[in-house]
Amino acid sequence: MRGRVLKAALICAVVGLALQVTQGPVEPQAAKKAELNIGFISALSGPGIGWGMGMLGGLELAAEDVNKSGGIQVGGTVYTVKVTAYDDKYTGPGAAQAAQRLISQDGVKIIVGPLGSVPMLAIADITEGNKVLVLSNSYTSKALGAKKPYTFRLTPTTAEFSAPLIGWLAKNRPQLKTAAIISPNDESGKEVMSHNEKGYEKAGLKVVFKDFYERGTQDFVPILTKVLAAKPDIIDFDGSTPVDSGVILKQARQIGYQGQFLKGGGPGTLEIIRVAGADNAEGLLYYSPWDPNDPRIKSLMERFEAKYKMPFNPLGIFFFEGGHMLFDAIKKAQNVTPDGLRKHLEGQKEFKGLLGRYVWGGEAEYGIRHQWIAPFFVGQVQKGKEVMLAKIEP
Repeated sequence: MRGRVLKAALICAVVGLALQVTQGPVEPQAAKKAELNIGFISALSGPGIGWGMGMLGGLELAAEDVNKSGGIQVGGTVYTVKVTAYDDKYTGPGAAQAAQRLISQDGVKIIVGPLGSVPMLAIADITEGNKVLVLSNSYTSKALGAKKPYTFRLTPTTAEFSAPLIGWLAKNRPQLKTAAIISPNDESGKEVMSHNEKGYEKAGLKVVFKDFYERGTQDFVPILTKVLAAKPDIIDFDGSTPVDSGVILKQARQIGYQGQFLKGGGPGTLEIIRVAGADNAEGLLYYSPWDPNDPRIKSLMERFEAKYKMPFNPLGIFFFEGGHMLFDAIKKAQNVTPDGLRKHLEGQKEFKGLLGRYVWGGEAEYGIRHQWIAPFFVGQVQKGKEVMLAKIEP
């Protein structure tokens, strides 16, 4: 009996050993590797190149970060990020052509950009019709809406930051009671002015003068003569470009204005200083999307300049932070489809980036919660330098 038991045990051991030799050790299944192609559209040549390259650099540097960290794992696939960029030359037809090419030829399902309201409105029907997720930069309120479920906006507009900026001014410069607003005579200028007027009204400051000028104007003295007659405590450059703001500021000083200047319609302070001169620009208060003196921002600026051989425009910070937000959303949602990401972003409570806290808002203004609300800074020109006075977070 004992012999039969030993024989059976020996047979089992031999069979078990044979099976191990046949099957080999069990190895964990390796993750598949794939490329996630993100489309990009902006002005990469012409007058808008500084803004456009800032946007592209912000996105590409964020992609570089995530690729260096090993990519994004979604289920059994690890994605590395590729950015396919096209130059729309800051035009509607150029943006529409780029969107068609990205969707039909490159097969992208996510597009970052374009720059500006006209290009954004030009691609809206194409991207929405193809259910492509868009993280845009534009200014018009028509860019967002309940009928555009796949379109989000990364760049805050004056609709988002005018009221808190002017509110800060009213609280910290109580001697300022009245304002004059000067803006370009187009849809952008009129929209920015409407936001600023609401901001002054909410803060309890009175707008005593407002006027529009044609883009390309070089002589602002006729308008400024009327401004000085109204005796405003503040001249607000509203939606004027940095160059126009510098010219207005310089000519206002030349005819004797000694009051406060405010630039709340977008970044570009160094250009204003260059055009107006440091002495004339002394004391200018402005909206800034970043603190250029922050060591982390300085490092990012140096990284950008080393790679692209040009200064990093502050607009690019939204696309660096927005790129990281997108890649974080893909990881957390475990999804790379436009529908999966749209649902995740609509439910996202906040994203903590390099500069602080970002949230989605805009439901009251646009009828859909697809507008990124970002932290920003109140800056002042002091001896030709940019000095940050306060940080305002949503």
